[in-house]
Amino acid sequence: MNIKRPLCLFAVSFILGILLVSCIGLNSFLITSFIILLTIICFLKNFGKFKTTIFILLSFFIAGGMLFYNAEYRYTKSFNQYYGNPIEVKGFIDSEVQNSEDGKSNFVLQTESVIYKNRTFKVKNRILVYVNNINIKGYRAKISFTGVVEKPKPATNPGGFDYRRYLASVGISGRVYLHGASDIQVSGKKGGGYLYKTGYAIKNKVVDIISSSLDKNQAGLLEGMLIGYKDGLDENAFKAFSKAGLTHIMVASGMNIAFIIMPFTFIFKKLRLSNFKANIITIFILILFVFVTGFSASVVRAVIMGIIILAGRIIMREPEIYTSISASALIILIINPYTLFDIGFQLSFGATLSLVLFYPRIKSFTEGKYIPNVVSDTLAATVAAQLGVIPVTLYYFNNFSTFSIISNILVVPLVEFVTIIGFIMVFTGLLNIYLAVIIGYINNTFLSFILFITEVTAKIPFSLLKLPTPTLGMVLFYYLFIIYMFKGRNYFKVKKYTKHLKRAVVILTIIIFGAKALIPKPLEITFLDVGQGDSAFIKTAHGTKILIDGGGREANSKSKFDIGESVMIPYILDRGTKKVDIVIASHGHSDHTEGLEAVLRELSVGTVIVPETDGKGFGKINSICKDKNILIIKCKQGDRINLDNETVLEVLNPLPYKIDSIAQEDLNESSLVLKLLYKNAKVLFTGDSGLPSEERMLQQGLDLKADIIKVGHHGSPGSSSKDYIMAVKPKYGIIPVGRNNFGHPSQFVIDTFEKQGARLFRTDESGAVIAASYGNGFNIRTMIP
Repeated sequence: MNIKRPLCLFAVSFILGILLVSCIGLNSFLITSFIILLTIICFLKNFGKFKTTIFILLSFFIAGGMLFYNAEYRYTKSFNQYYGNPIEVKGFIDSEVQNSEDGKSNFVLQTESVIYKNRTFKVKNRILVYVNNINIKGYRAKISFTGVVEKPKPATNPGGFDYRRYLASVGISGRVYLHGASDIQVSGKKGGGYLYKTGYAIKNKVVDIISSSLDKNQAGLLEGMLIGYKDGLDENAFKAFSKAGLTHIMVASGMNIAFIIMPFTFIFKKLRLSNFKANIITIFILILFVFVTGFSASVVRAVIMGIIILAGRIIMREPEIYTSISASALIILIINPYTLFDIGFQLSFGATLSLVLFYPRIKSFTEGKYIPNVVSDTLAATVAAQLGVIPVTLYYFNNFSTFSIISNILVVPLVEFVTIIGFIMVFTGLLNIYLAVIIGYINNTFLSFILFITEVTAKIPFSLLKLPTPTLGMVLFYYLFIIYMFKGRNYFKVKKYTKHLKRAVVILTIIIFGAKALIPKPLEITFLDVGQGDSAFIKTAHGTKILIDGGGREANSKSKFDIGESVMIPYILDRGTKKVDIVIASHGHSDHTEGLEAVLRELSVGTVIVPETDGKGFGKINSICKDKNILIIKCKQGDRINLDNETVLEVLNPLPYKIDSIAQEDLNESSLVLKLLYKNAKVLFTGDSGLPSEERMLQQGLDLKADIIKVGHHGSPGSSSKDYIMAVKPKYGIIPVGRNNFGHPSQFVIDTFEKQGARLFRTDESGAVIAASYGNGFNIRTMIP
């Protein structure tokens, strides 16, 4: 019995193998595969004509898992013995050297050998090299240097960016920072790499022609549209396109492939080339285009599908669209299974599949007597593509563009015209740059209109909504629902068991959500990794959400990194909420308060709690709270903050500001010291309070005993005295710390805790530390095992 589109099933099976190994590891995967194989053998007679197909499916499943494990070892483990150690690395530059305006450069190095402990090892890996003031020109230069290769970190906070997985998806195993060009020795050129060299040369020539023919912003947009070059647009432009729901037009895509195939097909036909020769040459041109664009997921997918179409012409067979999509996915994933976790891969295939599945049905609804065909087509295509990628964009970016349909109707009809004129302009520029400039005048007008629509749309209030991260269950339910609505309803209408199936789905849904509501929930505290800062998020058993501090930059820091936008908001949205009931700022130093500012601006906050002080360091927080009408409460020793019926925060420090001479002299000593009580579980939050505050609390005879202590002032020797830790008697100590020049955490503090038998966790080593309790003790887990 023939199965329709078997390659689709094989691709799904291959992907399931990758996913399972990534979730449970190789050993459990092999056991699972063995159990599946035994089950198939036991029931082999029942499978009838499907025997061969089932064995092929299992083969793809196992192949996906094994290839992913091999890639995982290659990209994240094979360099393990060298990470963090000074080594001499020899290899060749495997990318263009990217130079920034501030004199910093980076490039990808293909390693050939490593000298470690006076022994030479052959190591074939790719690493990122960062260096100041380098003037090496040319791809494949052979170089050597001595440095310390860092292992890329995975996501260190729930909902955070997994840098290790991202680098693995592009085949990179580590990174190294060098002081300057003098650290690098150049020893000649490596042969080969002709397609890369040609691709880089073509890309640079295209960028030069476009830059010479158009205004700056218009040139940056067209460079992205034609060849996926992103350096021509600044960060504000990217944000505007995101708000307008137009980011898809900024990158090279399948449309570009069509515009390459069509003119060459016409030219080869006029030259009377045979069908075989014409299509072979076109395939080579498409492959070269992949090298020009830098292997972006959307271009690779479109090129593979284009090659399948051209190959079909050669053998006189019309390719089937679902099979073409499956084949392109399989080829990409076989080359590097980690690509499955690349956002570009997911968005590209999600949008393509969605267009194929839903466009015809939506088009039938958008067609009308008074609706122009171009509007109908654009509307149907936009809605169809959005249906496929909404869960992906929400899951990774928490963004929803409210006006994307309108902006796409206005802009997308121009994109095809702009792209065609753009290609003509580039080809003309190869012959005569002045002719390209003349053509550029025409394109400049249309590109200016696209930029205008983008800017106007982005400025509309609520053009971009920040929404909580959907759970994987919600994502799965969404896709099953839309597939049923567009494709499954007619199928199930003719099935006699449809009514029973619908009842079963309803009953199962009620059971799942009912069980979820009835299962008791724990108190959960997440000590976040915010670098050399401090932040903890509390969710009580009854659902109250509290944020204590938000991390931030040190005073006078030149860094542009916004901890609130990049860490705090993504984390809170990943918790499935846009609301924080209580925000607490322990004291007024920027490494505790800066990240709270974005939270207060962009999310819903009930109450803000600060220590009773003269207000130093809280100027921005006060201003935001005033604008948004958020209540601010000042707390002091003796106050109690009731979080719910079972959970309370006791304030142990500071004293009323007028009589607190310690807090008046040192802002750190004004820190709120809070003791959380939930049944028999206790946690002590200390802010940056130091030895003077600790000594006073001891003299007052306060009950300091707690299961967990957030170690004061990042483990500074100016906090955590022996007597204080003895009074707390903690089982666990959490040190929020990042790379710093202060020597935090102090070895003295570490020794103090170890002598008391407390287990220490550092956020710079373990990532976020998550503590859960049902009222007696805590279960601890970390983001980095």
